[in-house]
Amino acid sequence: MARRNIPFLRAQRLEQEALTLGIAALIALALAIWTSAFLNGNNLASLQTAIAPNLIVATGMMTLFLIGRFDLSVGAVMGLAGIATAWALGAGASTPLACLAGLAVGLGIGALNGLFVAGLGINHLIVTLGVLYMTRGIIEVVMSGQKLAGFTGFPEGFTALGRFEAGGLQGMFIGAVILLLLMELMFRATGTGRNLLFLGGNPDAARTIGIRRRRVEFLCFVVSGGLAAVAGILATSRVGMANRYMGEGLEMQIFIACLIGGGSIAGGKGSYVGAFAGVLFISLLTNAFNLLSVPSEWQSIVVGGVLVLVVIADAIMTLRKQNRSWGSILGISRFDRILRAKR
Repeated sequence: MARRNIPFLRAQRLEQEALTLGIAALIALALAIWTSAFLNGNNLASLQTAIAPNLIVATGMMTLFLIGRFDLSVGAVMGLAGIATAWALGAGASTPLACLAGLAVGLGIGALNGLFVAGLGINHLIVTLGVLYMTRGIIEVVMSGQKLAGFTGFPEGFTALGRFEAGGLQGMFIGAVILLLLMELMFRATGTGRNLLFLGGNPDAARTIGIRRRRVEFLCFVVSGGLAAVAGILATSRVGMANRYMGEGLEMQIFIACLIGGGSIAGGKGSYVGAFAGVLFISLLTNAFNLLSVPSEWQSIVVGGVLVLVVIADAIMTLRKQNRSWGSILGISRFDRILRAKR
């Protein structure tokens, strides 16, 4: 991907963002018309607190998407960071120290992912999937013998972090949006965003102009792990407990949100505003399911269907960018040439 193609990719990205935001707006409008419960203050507060941690995690995930990587361990990291924070509070640590303990867990796991992927060159899918299972196993060990609710009874100074609100806006939602806007500003106004896109679109060319792929890749995984930990700390603060179920299955929701928001598995495209659009879409869809009392099994079917559709769409876009066809991928065109030669 040459640097002159980046403006075209940005225009394509803006189209995807606008489309996703437009669909999300239509869902919100339909819900407002269909049921008065949607605009209820409690529902809007619940929607914000559902969006906030997902948006923080998606910000880290989109950073990886830009370079053609992703992290399937984010949900487990979120859960373990929340548990580590709760455990530290229970051991008598102050709120700042407990939060640092949770953050250290996320940064450490992110660094571990980065070491294996960037340092040793192991496939990121295999590494992060393995770390997902390892982290979930650690959670089960730590939580063995604990009651179902897990760690509870936190000091007010800690719970205030996730429960602060002003003018109907939840503090954690405001913080998540500010974080995303800062990342988007960095992405657009500095060379960092251009370098991430260039590294994702053409890693060989990026290396020739001096972009240190391994270093950038490692740091992106650390960012992803750190932000997943922040989400876990805030979510724990909000609900007032830390249990083994926090963040379970979150990785797939974030994965879908980043794809819907304009990211690509192949890298070289995406934005943080797109991540927001994707998270908003998924959160509104889930909220609609809950308000309309759609059974959980049907929710899973719909979300799974959305995942399949966006992955197919992403594959088609990648093939077009590479000027390839499905026939070339499946070997059909080569087989056809052999038959013609024999004739």
